[in-house]
Amino acid sequence: MKRISTILLALLASTAFAQTQPQPQSFGEKIDVNVVLLDAVVTDSRGRQILGLGPDDFVVTENGVAQQVQSVDYFTNRRMVDAPESKAPVKVERTRDDRYFVLFFDKPEGTLMNRLVHARAAALDFVNNRMKPTDLVAVAGHDVRFKVYSEFTSDKKQLARALDDAMAFGRGIMDAPATPSAAPSILRHVDTKRMMSHTGTTLEALEVLADALRPIKARKELVLFSAGILTLDQVVKNGVAMNRSRFYDAAVSALNTADVSVYAANLIDVPNLAPVFHQALEGLAGETNGEYFRFSSTFTGPLRRVEEMTSGYYLISYTTKKPHGAAGFQKVQVGVRNREFKVRAREGYSFGS
Repeated sequence: MKRISTILLALLASTAFAQTQPQPQSFGEKIDVNVVLLDAVVTDSRGRQILGLGPDDFVVTENGVAQQVQSVDYFTNRRMVDAPESKAPVKVERTRDDRYFVLFFDKPEGTLMNRLVHARAAALDFVNNRMKPTDLVAVAGHDVRFKVYSEFTSDKKQLARALDDAMAFGRGIMDAPATPSAAPSILRHVDTKRMMSHTGTTLEALEVLADALRPIKARKELVLFSAGILTLDQVVKNGVAMNRSRFYDAAVSALNTADVSVYAANLIDVPNLAPVFHQALEGLAGETNGEYFRFSSTFTGPLRRVEEMTSGYYLISYTTKKPHGAAGFQKVQVGVRNREFKVRAREGYSFGS
């Protein structure tokens, strides 16, 4: 498929279906029992994160029916946990400090390559100065297809080389690590056939990447540097895309199911762009509870904002039952019993995909 030139990136709640187990019912009906993961940021009225919450502090409902929260873990860069662990205001036995970032470069028109170089410089600054020792970062991109330039790693030299490779839009790496490691792998779980032959658009690339990220039981932050996304099936009138790409909904569903939040940074540094340059990027960020950076003279600020927004969140686990073989979108309401606290949450999750 010929790729159109791109003219165009916390209570966050998202889901991952880790298991599907058919269960017989008394009348012979089967159901699927699925594990749902929701990531959630809880703050007070001044925006300060609330620590130390447990399963009994959260209220999760589907269609008005309360769900039984089974476990709660707290993920943090430890900026919020500055006291000795024996005195920390959190249940430290359930505190995790691993965070996952994907730096994704969507190849723009040649005239915008200088902006991509600025994005690469900001990404390198993030790697060298903002990463915590327990953070894991991967580098990926898209030109004629989806490409991986580095698996998840905390090795800053490896990431610097990967960022250089991403700027050249070379072949990328193809093989998963030969030996098992503690770090998760994209290539070990990616659908290679789809990666090579069915990622002609950026949206298809994001869908394949999201599917490969599902096994990571944590939230993933995807920083998308792009000049906008438009596909052949879209109609543009007066600078506005009149319809969504046929690949859009599948990408959003995959991102939400894999617990991926998109932080899209537009490469074009012109304040008054036509809406078509923004629509897909703003939609991806909004529908995955990320954030869209519409206009950035530099990219250091957006990356700093992403790092700050992900300084701590809860990962809530519960099980849900759906009719065997059913598929759709389930809305979820997430709250806490203390009404003075604020929660930011994704609208729901896809099931049966």
